[in-house]
Amino acid sequence: MHDPFHPGERAIQERTGQRDLALVNGQLITDRVPAAAERFVAQQRYCAIGGSSAEGDLWAALLAGPPGFARTAEDRATLCLRLIDDLGVLSRIAPIAGLREGDHLGTLFIELGTRRRLRVNGRVTRFADDEIAVAITQAQPLCPKYIQRRQLEEREPSPAMTEIQAGESLTEALVAWITGADTFFVASAHPEGPADVSHRGGRPGFVRHRDGVLRIPDYPGNSLFSTLGNFAADPRAGLAFVDFETNRQLQLTGDVRLDLAAGVQAGSTGRWWEFTPRAWTVSPLNQALAWRFIDASPFNP
Repeated sequence: MHDPFHPGERAIQERTGQRDLALVNGQLITDRVPAAAERFVAQQRYCAIGGSSAEGDLWAALLAGPPGFARTAEDRATLCLRLIDDLGVLSRIAPIAGLREGDHLGTLFIELGTRRRLRVNGRVTRFADDEIAVAITQAQPLCPKYIQRRQLEEREPSPAMTEIQAGESLTEALVAWITGADTFFVASAHPEGPADVSHRGGRPGFVRHRDGVLRIPDYPGNSLFSTLGNFAADPRAGLAFVDFETNRQLQLTGDVRLDLAAGVQAGSTGRWWEFTPRAWTVSPLNQALAWRFIDASPFNP
């Protein structure tokens, strides 16, 4: 059976007793966007991206655009992302700022309103002011678990902030933002470069904070352990929290400590990870969107 996993992923799969299931589910991983998902990509108005900055820090971010801003080449082996930057944000935030040809980039297309998502990872082959082209190394549809449904609406969005704020230590306001969130995105990477960005969701408060450290539960998933497997090999991470009411995002970069035997609590698997931020950025989304909350995931513990 084809094994698409690196040693860090295999180690977590074996430790959790889910290696066989991972090999079965891993058969969905291909080196191009599935034909059935090509239209899905072209319909999207946002995606999450993850990658390293020039300084070697990992960052995640939400990237927005009109329908068609993302597309695949005819052979579906290349992903193209058009950069719409009315506020001049993207050139000032990682991982877009400083991106170079040859860099690894993880992409997650997630349609919150339908709970559909598609993971597309690869390597940048072209980077211009208005477009990124990525040669795809891994593409895979993912399950709908833990996604809170939010629908984009055709109405005037809230005015976007224009300034970008940055710092190192978390403020009370940022802690309240994080601990009140039901959704965030996490970027991880293998030491040799391949990057990934994944979704995490739960009831507000599922991300805990204590003494400057975030504690995050691992809920049952597809057994691939793409994120935890990367953490096992490289403890860097980037987190992005979106404020759907004000069209802002909070980006954090820092380091992870895995806690795989903490004991089952509140529906978790007993696996947790702790994130210690080293720096943060708050910025407007590159395009303002109007969101309406529909309902929480029925899978949330």
